Amino acid sequence: MKNIMLIGNQALIQKTIRWRKNNAHEDGGVVIVFNGVVQGWCNELRNPEHWQAGCVAVDIDGNCWQAVGGNEYDGAKSWQRI
Repeated sequence: MKNIMLIGNQALIQKTIRWRKNNAHEDGGVVIVFNGVVQGWCNELRNPEHWQAGCVAVDIDGNCWQAVGGNEYDGAKSWQRI
């Protein structure tokens, strides 16, 4: 299971690298992805309540966090490293 997640994360990381290059955000922050589609960029990982559970944040070094808990209306409860 962990190997499958690693392969999925690598594809996600590559997607965010391409997005960063195309959108001039190559100097830091996190790119947020939901259901395989980039939703935006933040200068730092914060405010999980602004995102739906299941969103994944990827930083410039390829570290990934997933928004967990909460509900669709109130947003996620926290970010969990994956």
